Amino acid sequence: MKLYLASFIEPENFGPGRVIGIANGSKPEHVRCEAVFTPLIPNNSIINNYYELKKTDAEKASKLFVEAFSKQLDAFASDVELQAEEEDCHIHEVLPFKDGDTLASWERESRNNYRDLVEKVLERLGYEIERH
Repeated sequence: MKLYLASFIEPENFGPGRVIGIANGSKPEHVRCEAVFTPLIPNNSIINNYYELKKTDAEKASKLFVEAFSKQLDAFASDVELQAEEEDCHIHEVLPFKDGDTLASWERESRNNYRDLVEKVLERLGYEIERH
């Protein structure tokens, strides 16, 4: 099953399926975002710590963001794997994604963003990913 990771502001990179947000806050009016999938969004603690530390040490803030969000994503993947095992089903039956869906956040493809971390966990769960 193939999923796309893209920016809300670059719809030319969307797949043919639904758009599912992986970012908090408002969504652009020109994009029909059908759902938000919070397990793939950095939690508020991670975001708040990042912005606070960034004021004094941007490099350290980035490093800690990656570490904390990676832990969050690893816990999510472990929970999904366990649920699939307990229910004796494929991981893709546990998650709400369909072939061709796009998971969208705000940062443009050329800017630093967390979609690469999301890509790694989705690949671990058996998805084919096209990341922009």
